[in-house]
Formats: sequence, C-alpha cells, structure tokens
Amino acid sequence: MIDFTISPGHGGSDPGATGPTGLKEKDVNLKIALKVGNLLKNQGLNINYTRTTDMRYSENLSADLSARARFANDSKARYFLSIHNNSASNPTATGTETYALAPGGEGEKLARAIQESLVAAIKLPNRGVKFANFAVLRETAMPAALVEVCFINNPKEEALLRDEVFLDKVAIAIAQGVMKFLGRQWKTQGTPILGPASATIAQAQEWARQNKAPQEFVDLAPLYWQIAPARAGVDPAVAYVQFAHETGYLYRDGKSMAGIDASYHNPCGLKTTQGGGNTDPNAHKKFVSWEEGITAHIDHLAIYAGAPGYPRADTPDPRHFPYIAGRATTVEELGGKWAPSPAYGEKLVSMLKALQETTVSEPIPEPKKRAIKLKIEGDCQIRYDEKAQELIITV
Repeated sequence: MIDFTISPGHGGSDPGATGPTGLKEKDVNLKIALKVGNLLKNQGLNINYTRTTDMRYSENLSADLSARARFANDSKARYFLSIHNNSASNPTATGTETYALAPGGEGEKLARAIQESLVAAIKLPNRGVKFANFAVLRETAMPAALVEVCFINNPKEEALLRDEVFLDKVAIAIAQGVMKFLGRQWKTQGTPILGPASATIAQAQEWARQNKAPQEFVDLAPLYWQIAPARAGVDPAVAYVQFAHETGYLYRDGKSMAGIDASYHNPCGLKTTQGGGNTDPNAHKKFVSWEEGITAHIDHLAIYAGAPGYPRADTPDPRHFPYIAGRATTVEELGGKWAPSPAYGEKLVSMLKALQETTVSEPIPEPKKRAIKLKIEGDCQIRYDEKAQELIITV
C-alpha cells in the first residue's frame, strides 16, 4: 500500500512562479518533494510521486491537475501531499501557509501538523492553515494537504530557496510533520557521527597498516581517540577514516591534495575562512601542529553533527560557521554537504565498516626464561650436538 503520494507542483511547460533572479518554482518544488519522499522512505513509509522529472501530464492546466489526483486515486494512496511555493504581486510578501480542502477531518489535521513543524524549523512568518477548493485537494479520494513553503517572488526568500541547507531544513520539517500526524516517532537513520568509539586504537592502526599507510598516519591514531571523545563526543573511528579518505591515507600514493602535504597538519582539507579554489594550496589552512589540526577537524565534524555546545568560540576550525550546525547528524548525510558528491558519505561508511571489522592479532608471549643450576658428580663428558641442538652428557 502507498502511504503518501507526493506531488511537486507545476512542471514541464508550466514553470509556476518565477523569482526575481529567474528561479523557477517547478524546480524548487521538485527538489523539496524528492527530499521529503526520501526522508519518509527512510522512516519506513511507502511513497510515490506524481512526477520525478520536469514534466506535466497535459498542456491543459485542468487536465494536468485532474491527472495528478487520478494518479493518487489509482495508487490507492492513504494520503496526498502537494508541494508548492507562493507568489504575490507584492515583493515583500512573506511567510508559510498550508492548505486543506475544508475545516475538520484528517486533511486539516495533516495540514496543521506540517504547518507547525515547518514554521518552527524555518522561522518565517506563520500565515496559518487555510482552506481552498484546489483541484488536487477536491479530486483526491484521500485526505490531502498543499504546502506553500515561502514566497519565491520575495528576493530574500528566493535566495533561501537557492540554498540547499534551507531546502534540507524544509524537507526535514515537512517529513517530521507528516510523522507526527501519523503518530509515529521520528527515527534517526544512518551511522551517527556522535557517540562512543566504535573501534579501538589498535584496530585503527592495524587497518591503516593493512592499507599501506605511512607510519606517520598510523602514529596519529591515538590523538583522535584522545581528542574526539573528550572534546566533542565524536566517534574517533569516524574522524580517522575521514582523515584517511581526505588525505589518501596521508598521501601514501605520493600525491598531495590540492598541492598540500603533511606539513600543513590539515587532516581533512579544511580551507581558510576566506576559502578559494579546491586546487589552490593557499586556500587551505596550515595548522601549527597535528594536535591543532586534528582538533579543528573534530570541531568541524562536531558542528556538522549538531554536538551540544557547538558552535564554540575556542576552536581552531577556520570555517566554524553557525549555519552548518546540525546539517549532517550521520556519516551518510555528509555526502552532498561536507563534500559535493552524494556518494561521499557512503564511501566513509564502507571504510568505517572495514576498520571496525579489522582483527588485531594478539602477540604470542615469549616463554619465560629460567636459570637452571646443573651439578654433576663423577667423571663425565659434555658435548653439544649442533644438528640436534641438544646438550649431551655422558657419564
């Protein structure tokens, strides 16, 4: 059974509203809808979409809207959610509103749960839950809601809609509102960044050796286990595998990242506050010691993960920006956020699992040596048999 049909508003030849710098509503709606759907899938819901690409069902607006409702009805979805962004003749119009067909019933409850969650998260003016005879609310056979995130014609809100961090907040808030409406607890998915050490120092060092890391990389493992738990509650194994990935196990292949090397004491490619090109060594921070560089690395991971007390003033992290706080609570979420590639987080998870599964061989203890006094009375011959490696005493 399909729990939710999600419908990104507009599409194809219908751009919806357009912002002052040309941002099209259809594109933003699709981005948000796909993010919401993925989040709800991770919560165990079955989701389908009226569109996942830039398309529409018909050039006739009425036929297009009816086709979306029919798609949901044919799917026998339990609920329907339409994602939109608002527009008005007044460029200062602002805020968030969510629609249901009529007061009372599950549609209004769904709209209110989403509205409350979204307003709390993105902190734009609360325009409330409203009621309208929209086709996708009227023609759907299940409880339905339509959310208007904010005003794309407002220059400030259009800028927000260009920001992936903001879109992530929107999607999470909508998904959490849906889960609250359903009476289900929100489950954290993925591999947490914060938490106790998920592997030992000995495992980390053996894993590094097996990957032919230079001795300097192996020797730095204890610093991660010393700094990460005490300073930020970060799992040191997570930080250590990121160190490996970002530096190619500390440049074991003879290549340096963006022209920097171990003398930078920069374990994760942190740039200066001003930043710059990825291939510009001057855009990357040079720390005075490995302790300072690793502390900066831990602080940067901790602020991403939303660690308590972060952001903090006493940090060597040059890019300790408040707007990234809580942006990625799991290793998987670092993909597309810490690094551009969506697969970045999955790569780190794969490396982390290999580290956690590394077996450390216990050294075989040497037998204790004992001094033996030998007292022989009478005539005898003593010789050592080199081949048998035996001491032979003949009386």
